[in-house]
Amino acid sequence: MLDHETVNKLRYMKLTGIAEALKEQHDDDAYQEMGFRDRFALLVDREFCKRQHGRLQRLINGAKFENPTACVEDIRYDDDRKLDRSFILELASCSYIRHARNVVIVGPTGAGKSFLAQALGQAACRRFLKTRYVQLPDLLDELKMARTKGVEAFNRLRKQFIKYDLLIIDEWLLFPISVEDTQLLLSLVDRRHNHQATIIASQFEPAEWLDQIPVPVAAEAITDRLCSQAYNIVIKGKKSMREAARD
Repeated sequence: MLDHETVNKLRYMKLTGIAEALKEQHDDDAYQEMGFRDRFALLVDREFCKRQHGRLQRLINGAKFENPTACVEDIRYDDDRKLDRSFILELASCSYIRHARNVVIVGPTGAGKSFLAQALGQAACRRFLKTRYVQLPDLLDELKMARTKGVEAFNRLRKQFIKYDLLIIDEWLLFPISVEDTQLLLSLVDRRHNHQATIIASQFEPAEWLDQIPVPVAAEAITDRLCSQAYNIVIKGKKSMREAARD
């Protein structure tokens, strides 16, 4: 007979994986033929897997992906896109994050830049690396809003963005930014440089970023910090991935 008091204690201690597995062992006679050590190992495995799954889900939720289903397994390697499968899979191993290297993804509208960036972000979450996805206008708005609340609020938010193992910035410099935006961006990029990895998704080549940033010295500094020793992916292809998905 299953000891319900024991099960209740397990649930009270938030050991729900063990509680579920214990009930399964009680209901299946096949487990009775196993020794205590093997059965206990199965209980621990269930609890471990349940906690790892919960941890992964929290990381995915915290990343705030626009497309939380984007994953490396679903990346399309159509011939005209000129994507190197082996290179993408190497990036999915996340070694670039451990070495604080950046990735710059460039391609036209609908090329699948955002999907690829978020798929790499999902790969980082699977390795339990703290990740955040944000579009540049939203990032700047968040920082400016925090600044209006005082230095402490601003520094606290900026510190959050600085500490992400992987920061994905989409819609990079789609439009020219202001001097204030430039200051905010430089303060963030400079503090992440050589410490954390960043993925940039943009319609423009790095040389074109300089025209979108009004302070020449800052424009060069931001571009240099993001692009020096960065991995570059240029997505080709005339057909929009949005159209391809509907085919």
